[in-house]
Amino acid sequence: MKIQNDALQGSTPLETGRTQSTTLPAGAHALAGHKAAGHDGDSVEISGLSAHLSEANGVDARQREARVAELAALYAKGEYRVNPAQLGRKLVDHAIGAGKGVE
Repeated sequence: MKIQNDALQGSTPLETGRTQSTTLPAGAHALAGHKAAGHDGDSVEISGLSAHLSEANGVDARQREARVAELAALYAKGEYRVNPAQLGRKLVDHAIGAGKGVE
């Protein structure tokens, strides 16, 4: 289905691939209030659960970064050791899970 509306506000041929930006009120944090509104009355609201998931993802990313740094230090000192049996099990589990659509 194709929708064509030549009267779309704020969309010139050069701007059709991007959205209009909104600005936050002075002193507002991006997730404070979990709601942002555009100048034309459009708005988006992020639920508390979404904000919590976003924060948790940030924590996970920091933990992964710390683990990678730890492994890199072990490797640099020549102390990084891999358990071949455990690695083999994980590779097979991942391959089987990927075949089922689970990753």
